[in-house]
Parts: sequence; C-alpha cells; structure tokens
Amino acid sequence: MIEISSTPNLDDSYRVPALEKGLDVLEHLAGSADAFTLKELSEQLERTSQELFRVVNTLLLRGYLLRDAAGRYRTSMKLFEMGNRQAATQALVARAMPHMERLAETTGESCHLSIVVQDRMLVVTRAECAADVKISVRVGATYDMHLRVSGRVALAWMPAERRADYWKRHPESQSNESSIEAELARIREQGFEAADSPIIVGGQDFAAPVVSGGEVLAVLCMSRLSRVGEASQRSEFAAAVARSAASISAEFGNPEAGLVPLPASAEVEKRSRRKSAVR
Repeated sequence: MIEISSTPNLDDSYRVPALEKGLDVLEHLAGSADAFTLKELSEQLERTSQELFRVVNTLLLRGYLLRDAAGRYRTSMKLFEMGNRQAATQALVARAMPHMERLAETTGESCHLSIVVQDRMLVVTRAECAADVKISVRVGATYDMHLRVSGRVALAWMPAERRADYWKRHPESQSNESSIEAELARIREQGFEAADSPIIVGGQDFAAPVVSGGEVLAVLCMSRLSRVGEASQRSEFAAAVARSAASISAEFGNPEAGLVPLPASAEVEKRSRRKSAVR
C-alpha cells in the first residue's frame, strides 16, 4: 500500500520569510475580534516592529488590512470576498458545464467560459468536442479584455463609468478607443458577437454573455477554424452560442434570459460582410 502524506515534506530552503510574516499577521488578526497596533502585533507574534512594518503596510496597501484612527489594524473583507468568489466560480462552472457539453456535442466545436478578474478575462472551464482538428483554449489563460472577442463582449455589458476607468488603466489612442466603443455599442445591441479571430488566421470566434441581475457573470465563447470547402455557417454557430449562454443565464434566475436576441442567419452574414469590408 502506498501512503500519501497530506503534508508535503518540503526542505526549509523553500521557505519565504517575508511571506511567512505576512501569513502570520493575517492568521493572527483573522483569529481575533480585536484590532491591534503594530507594537501589539510585534509582541504577540514575537517579532520586532521593524520586521513587521513593511509587511503590514503592504497588506494594508493591497486591501487585506484596515487601519483605524488610533493606528490599530484588523482584517478587511477581502479574504472573505476571495473565498466567496471561488465558491461562486465553482457554482458557475457546475451549472454551465451541462449546457457547454451539449453545445460542444451539437456543433462539433469546443467552447470555453471566461470571467473578468482585475481587468482581464480568465478562462475557468471548457467543454471539448470529439473533432480531430479543433481550437482548444487553455483553462487558466488570461488576456486583456479589449484584445479578444469574448473580452469585448464583457466590456460591452460593463457600465459606462467602469469602462471609462478601464480605458484609464489600458489607454489606447482616441481613434482606437472610439472605434472600440462603437463596436461595443453594436455588440450590446445585437446581444452577442460573431467575428474573425484577432489572433488566428482562418479562425472564427462566437461569444455571448451569461447575465444575472443585469450584470455579466461570464462570457461563453466558441472558437473554430474554417474548413476547406464548407459553406458559411457563421449564423448557425452564433445562434447556438447565444442560445447556450441564455440557457446558462436562466440557471441563475435571470428573468430576461429567454429574451436574449438570437441572431438571424441573414443578419449575421450581412454584419460579417460589413465588418470584413471595413477591415
């Protein structure tokens, strides 16, 4: 019988003293209902104030600690929010996967689900198809929102003031920003996006939002390659992704999930031709 230890036997040389100090502070404060000054923390953790000064200030700047007028520190809600976010993501993946697997089976194309994390899209899960040749996006991949089709769908549903803050952190030329904003308005109006891939020659991206309470929980995206000799099926794939995203939205009690505008074949093809002509 092979026994697997729950605690890995790591060499002490792998330890990071500064990180250990930070964790000591967080664990100590999280385990107490009281707030403490730097001096009190130093005494209770049996470390010097000089050791903890930079650690505590870094945790304060990153939002893990709060400091009152008397200079006492306590934990913020950030760790709680991070735990809730993890649980929420797991619930999202669990509810989305049956719909994504059905989409992959019926279209013969892989699809993936992304969420917004700190101005970037993060791929949290994918459903594979049985095709020998396919585009498969790595779970854990991240990218700037305005540089990918699924990211632009997320931006399209973001409130205007949050988009303005996004552009401050990710500046583009005035002409580029105006052009992207016009594209975002079109995406909001039609309720989905179908476009040539910005990174793969011959690739096509289809993306639609998963919405609850007027906010985007995630973006469902299908990326596929054009096959030699195939008739254009852009409208059918766009409709399939939009329907699947609406079905996932309904899992979260979105009363408007059934009202998501689904793309009509002729209209999608017309928009695709107009966008290609502009390029």
